[in-house]
Amino acid sequence: MDLSHNKLKSLPEKQFHHMSNLVYLNLAANKLVNLNGLKGLHSLQTLIVSDNALTTLSTFMMKTAYNLQYVDFGNNSFTCTCDIKPLQDWILTDKRTYIDPQPMYKCTSPKASYGLGITQVSLDCSLHIAYYILISSLSGLTVICVIVATIYKKYRWRIHYKFWVLFYQRRYQRYVDNDDDADIMNSDDEDDVDADHRYEAPIMRRQYHAYVAYHRESQAWIDNQLTPNIEDGPEEFRLCMKERGDIPAGHYILNAICHGIYKSRKTVAVLSENFMDDGWCHYQLQIAQMRLVRENDDVLILVQIGEIPDDKKTMLLRQILCNKEVLKWTEDPIGQELFWNQLRMELRKPARVDRRFEQV
Repeated sequence: MDLSHNKLKSLPEKQFHHMSNLVYLNLAANKLVNLNGLKGLHSLQTLIVSDNALTTLSTFMMKTAYNLQYVDFGNNSFTCTCDIKPLQDWILTDKRTYIDPQPMYKCTSPKASYGLGITQVSLDCSLHIAYYILISSLSGLTVICVIVATIYKKYRWRIHYKFWVLFYQRRYQRYVDNDDDADIMNSDDEDDVDADHRYEAPIMRRQYHAYVAYHRESQAWIDNQLTPNIEDGPEEFRLCMKERGDIPAGHYILNAICHGIYKSRKTVAVLSENFMDDGWCHYQLQIAQMRLVRENDDVLILVQIGEIPDDKKTMLLRQILCNKEVLKWTEDPIGQELFWNQLRMELRKPARVDRRFEQV
């Protein structure tokens, strides 16, 4: 095939894909800047690409053309930098292929190498190789960071929860007074449980009757219904709410949630459709449920406001609902009175579970 003197600027991709038996190809005197279209020519014996606009020449095709016997790529505008090092090595080491006299393969740039033959240029490419290694390393690190970020975004709540179980859960168990009959303390001057983890540290006493876990969209119901009826009711239960500032400022959010839950006898989870979509709400539900699994403290009280679609209910919530009833809010005045009476009764119940007769 002779395609010389056709003013070709590029070769279409897969142009020679079905020409595996081609043995002679002449592309001389065109305007080619690369030979990317030359792929799959495993039978090629003669290749002429002289008098083009090639600044470098990839040796990949040369090395894969196993029957190549004659190559002419003279009179091109070669840039003699480290990019041409593989071509220089190929010319010097490949003994099976005849290449036209080397003086024809001269450098046209940079100025320091102008007019020299490709094989006459001394190239120190150690820094160039180090640069490529650095780029490859940074690229690999970027890919790893993207993968880690993707995994964290998808499983961040599980990661937070596992982190708490590994590093904080046992610490809170160690310093909490589990005596449900003890009075709720009014003093906020106790040492922070995270300040000192020594065995001789003072016991952390309960300061609240219940920690309230809810989504911010339920704030109006909390302010207008829960707080007046529970805190300002006849028994004046004390509620702990992170959003209200009941937990000292400056805590890492994981510690703040744990602090509030363990400083309270019970945990009231105000379930809503938004609650199901919030990872932090689900995280608080997990910690409260873990007190039952690890400490035999059934502290969780489920309150539902509004309807929750079945597809929104998490696996954890479904497991909890198998053994626990939900107090559902209603707009009926009589139903609301029953609701508050039932909630107060749940707050008065001891949290400790007696498992001695579970297997009988």
